[in-house]
Amino acid sequence: MSGTVAGAFGGLVSVVPETWRTWALIPVAAVLLAFELAGRPLGLIQNRRLVPQEIIPRSRFEGPFQFGFEMGTGVRTFTPTALPHALVLTLVLVGGLLPGLLAGLGFGLGRVLMPLTRSLSGDPARWDRHLLGRLAWVGRWCAAGFLLALLVLLMGW
Repeated sequence: MSGTVAGAFGGLVSVVPETWRTWALIPVAAVLLAFELAGRPLGLIQNRRLVPQEIIPRSRFEGPFQFGFEMGTGVRTFTPTALPHALVLTLVLVGGLLPGLLAGLGFGLGRVLMPLTRSLSGDPARWDRHLLGRLAWVGRWCAAGFLLALLVLLMGW
């Protein structure tokens, strides 16, 4: 839903010449990515509350759907990186509806992979310690992937 809204909003912003939008995006993305790659992500605007686990068992469909919606849209979540902000800005300034849909699907997939791999690990506490010990590198890899996707988008491949 967030990717669709960002992509649709990008349609409204498309009245601004593409060159201006690109040059507005580059310095902001460069600053955000520089901090990410340095392992010191910027703490930007976010709702610093976790989605309560009690939401999930409410029903077979509504509870997990509400949990995913609140986490995926940022209504109630904690984000340890500024990359989602950079993604939304990119979608609004140079993306569009299709990139917005694809970004939303990719973000949702990324959000589900973390709890899924944790639950399948066999030892969630060990998995948590392992992640915390490598969190800066996870951010760097995500930033590198974002940078690659941004370059592909800007070069029109």
